[in-house]
Amino acid sequence: MEDARLLSSDESDAPLPPPELLKKKPWIVLCVLIFLLVAIIDIGAFLAEAPKTRVYEANLCVRYYEKHDRSVIRKDGTVPEKLCKVNEIQQDMAMIVGWQGLFESIPSIILAVPFGTLADKHGRKWVFVASLVGLQLNSAWVLMICYFRSLPLQLTWVGSVFFIIGGGPIVASAVGLTMVADIVPPDKRTAIFLYLTASVLLAELIAPIMAASLMKRGDWIPLILALAIQLVGVLIGVAFPETLHLRDLPEPKDDDAESDIELRPTKNGSAFAFKTQLRHFQEAFRFLRRDFTLALVIFTFMANRVGRQGLSMLLQYASKRYGWAIRDAAYLTSFRAATSLVALTIFIPLLNLVLLRCLRLPAHWADLWIARGSLALTTFAFVVIGIAAHPVLLIIGILIFNLGTGSHAAMRSISIHLVGGQSSPDVGRLFSVIAIMESIGAMVAGPLLAKIFDWGLDLGEPWIGLPYIVSAVVFGVCTFITFVISVKSDDSTTVAYTGLPNDEEGSVDGAAPRRHND
Repeated sequence: MEDARLLSSDESDAPLPPPELLKKKPWIVLCVLIFLLVAIIDIGAFLAEAPKTRVYEANLCVRYYEKHDRSVIRKDGTVPEKLCKVNEIQQDMAMIVGWQGLFESIPSIILAVPFGTLADKHGRKWVFVASLVGLQLNSAWVLMICYFRSLPLQLTWVGSVFFIIGGGPIVASAVGLTMVADIVPPDKRTAIFLYLTASVLLAELIAPIMAASLMKRGDWIPLILALAIQLVGVLIGVAFPETLHLRDLPEPKDDDAESDIELRPTKNGSAFAFKTQLRHFQEAFRFLRRDFTLALVIFTFMANRVGRQGLSMLLQYASKRYGWAIRDAAYLTSFRAATSLVALTIFIPLLNLVLLRCLRLPAHWADLWIARGSLALTTFAFVVIGIAAHPVLLIIGILIFNLGTGSHAAMRSISIHLVGGQSSPDVGRLFSVIAIMESIGAMVAGPLLAKIFDWGLDLGEPWIGLPYIVSAVVFGVCTFITFVISVKSDDSTTVAYTGLPNDEEGSVDGAAPRRHND
């Protein structure tokens, strides 16, 4: 949930609602509740990350030595962690985690549009709560499989079935962002999204330190605590009020003829039937086709999942390459969160100030330049991480990566601008399409990077960092895309593809140009 609009402008994407309307909205209290909810859920997620990685490794390690050298297995059925860094064990673990990412992405791909449309028509709250319940059940299933060591870890893949309840983490993130957009006045949106991102980073800073400390007493203590913390998040979500009616625009109607992606049941009466899902994908594709630049921007979200998948392998990568215990490698996550927080609260705002005040760039030009610079820095950071034969180089790579932390938020800002601003009725659909693209990216990235890591281990040093080199190539393509598009600012601002003649103003295939006021 770190997607946020980075930059503000003197003129908002939508006219401000009347002051008396804002006074009726308890948006400050609701935002505090959202920050608390996000922090609790993310603390639970990050708290479980390191011990779950270690439990996976320990289970695979015992099975490996049962076949190859039973003498190293202790009386309690465990193996010293330092003996678990052999290539065969690490390759199996990367494969299991990578394919798990693929199976967990499938529900989001199939269900993002219908759940997004349900949230637009009937309310955000229960879609969001359903997503949290699905996440909780998935976590419980994974822990159950890990607890019974006689069960193959591949059974953890079955836990992705629970993401049918609510659509999974990507749908939860998209709906959560839409809830924030519902309640925040346009002139406060930038600051609130900044605070939201900061709450995620604070959770990422605190939780791995807690995990590393608790893992000294046992790997299962932080895992059970994480499950309990996430349950508290679900209960807060149940108590959270509905936000759809707090929007400044009328709520969508079932008979709204202008809706691009609608959730109409088929003749069989099921809104989730196969034919309905197929039509959803067709309408989502048409939603992208109507603006080629929007399609380019949304492609970067799909590619961005490769980078996230690479970061999710950081614990295993550092543990294998430098021979660290996983609980020690967990401090890298806290270090990354702390430096990201500094970059988000100091570096990016200063750069924002220079672009808007000193260089006097329009807000969306500033967004675009933030995206370009951030993606370029991310590309270079992955190269450094991939060749980091020494931990110092890895730390430098993480620092460079954090300087580019603004790309995702900047591209989301541009995509929102393209569909008419935050008050547009298309924003919920936009987030659904982005969720689909991110899910496709995660589905491809998991097995792909796992296989590349497998190759790197077979090749040996210095090829262990090969997944990060591949990630650098992907982000290099995204950087090129941001230099292909440009932002035109006049009385009716539009984002246009520079490859088209000026008189077409961003239209594609004869479609009317998409223009809207700042």
